[in-house]
Amino acid sequence: MMINSAPITSDSDFENTPVGLAAKWQTEIQASQQELLKFHQDANRITQRYLDKRDAYAKDESKVNLFWSTMQVLLSMLYARPPKADVARSFQDYDDDVARVSGTILQRLLNRAFNDNVSAWDSAVRQGIEDWLVVGSGQIWLRYEVTTEPYEIPAVFDELGQEISPAAEAERIVNEDAPCDYIYWEDFFYSPARTWHEVRWVARRVFMTKDQLKARFGEDIANVVPLGNYSKKDQVNDQSPKNDPWNKAEVFEIWCKENRKVYWYAKSCDVILDVKDDPLGLDAFFPCPKPLAANVTSSNFMPRADYIFAQDQFNELDEINTRITWLTRAAKVVGVYDKSAEGIQRVFNQGSENQLIPVDNWAMFAEKGGIKGQVDWIPIDQVVNAIGHLRQYRQDKVMQIYEVLGISDIMRGSSKASETAAAQQIKAQFGSTRIQLKQFYIADWITQALRIKAEIICKHFQPETIIKRSNIERTPDAPLALQAVQLLKDEEMNEYRINIEADSMAALDWAAERDAAVQFMQGLGAFISQVAPMAQSVPGAAPVLMSLLQWSVSKFRVSTQIESVIDQAIGALKQQGAPQQQQPNPMQEAEVAEKQAGAAQRMAKAKDTNMDAMAKEAQLRAMGVLQPQPQLPPAAPQMPPVGGPMQ
Repeated sequence: MMINSAPITSDSDFENTPVGLAAKWQTEIQASQQELLKFHQDANRITQRYLDKRDAYAKDESKVNLFWSTMQVLLSMLYARPPKADVARSFQDYDDDVARVSGTILQRLLNRAFNDNVSAWDSAVRQGIEDWLVVGSGQIWLRYEVTTEPYEIPAVFDELGQEISPAAEAERIVNEDAPCDYIYWEDFFYSPARTWHEVRWVARRVFMTKDQLKARFGEDIANVVPLGNYSKKDQVNDQSPKNDPWNKAEVFEIWCKENRKVYWYAKSCDVILDVKDDPLGLDAFFPCPKPLAANVTSSNFMPRADYIFAQDQFNELDEINTRITWLTRAAKVVGVYDKSAEGIQRVFNQGSENQLIPVDNWAMFAEKGGIKGQVDWIPIDQVVNAIGHLRQYRQDKVMQIYEVLGISDIMRGSSKASETAAAQQIKAQFGSTRIQLKQFYIADWITQALRIKAEIICKHFQPETIIKRSNIERTPDAPLALQAVQLLKDEEMNEYRINIEADSMAALDWAAERDAAVQFMQGLGAFISQVAPMAQSVPGAAPVLMSLLQWSVSKFRVSTQIESVIDQAIGALKQQGAPQQQQPNPMQEAEVAEKQAGAAQRMAKAKDTNMDAMAKEAQLRAMGVLQPQPQLPPAAPQMPPVGGPMQ
């Protein structure tokens, strides 16, 4: 099938049919392969150099594979141990126990992948990082695997024995997982773009036998897919296997973000193999993180290996080392002598320690100047001097390579006795700056992969699987397990209350973790010793102090594993310190009631007495015994001040 090489203007250039989709994706894949061609050629050449595979004509060369040793040092520093997922509450709210338990469950599920001996997570991540260091690009791919089995739902009968619902056949999930696959750098493709944000689709290439095609796509599709032997025997620099006896199909699994569909396309096939709507429902759609890509710019998302920036220095180093090797072979004792002086030859052929060689004609031998007059040596002092200068030049070239790659002496484990501590610290800071940047790239890459895996778990795993594999029911947080799983299933809330990150994989962080644990215990002990006397002297301050302790503990990352125990202990202390409600005393209540009744009687009696006195006074006035008091005239109204308002 021939595809027009003219640029595509819209999807309407291809019909939405199996044939039209195959033509579309053939054009897309060819464009991506052409865009990545130079990178693939450089990557094959760099891999050959990394593995020190030489051509037949270069077998006499003497090389120092400093590139291999440098990459091994970087790999051991950047990935000394498998990473660990760190799942915590987004805002460190110490009262949000449900989010804390959800983070614990998810963290256990994610870390189980790295601790499991049969899991491919560790090897996939390690191979991806090694590809990134050597050729400049590394990638992994995540999937959702589910295994089901048929089972029969029994019939349901009512109390009278009548069938309410008949028996039925159904399927149930027996196993589910979110595995991680390593993607070889030559099998990962994407649409040409300036930045990763502009990438429209990603694809991975797999080689499938006919049996695998039948199991995946059915026999009808397997019969129309062309098979071939893709061993690259004619490409010397290519390091892929060249003696695979099986014919396979070159199948591309393509995830298109524009319409959120997944396509399966086989090279040289006239029809598309399969099309599915978004099978995972991921927020970012792609089942893979942004690839580890070295030295990309905003003009073109194209990896470029670090080796290319120091390849001239590596080549010069090989040339210098080859010259030193040949000069070393030439630096040997070689000379000429007078053929007629037989004793001279016997000195070197037969002479041993403490042995004298006789000379037939001593006078003539002495007249010619003895041994010095009859033997002339090839001058090797010039050769030795040249070797010394080349060795010094080689050392300077090695240091130049380390400066280009940013690997200081401290990072490589070598130093000089004459160097001061300040000089070594400067070298360590120079090297660690570059190393820390690489650590950030790797941590961000693994964090994206862990978030994709976590999203697959939250959206597709059954609640029973989540609880069982996390073993949360064997912890003090078991009462909150169901609420925590509900939070994980709530897509609108879990992204705001749970945050997922990958911790550093550097070997130097082991000491940092230990120091953090020591600091946490010291801070906790100092806090308790300081507030304990206050809590005893002022009982009302105990709840406030306990809340302050709970808040401070949540800020330590190392306290995640024991935070649940601390929270429960603090809750118990709060309950013990709460003031008990005083029970009512019947005797006291009766006494109070009696006092209140006596006071009421006295008030009523005083009121009656006052009324009787007023009535008696009125009667005496009526009889003329008491004269009425004269009424005073009303006071004259006061004039307001000048300018003031009238009353």
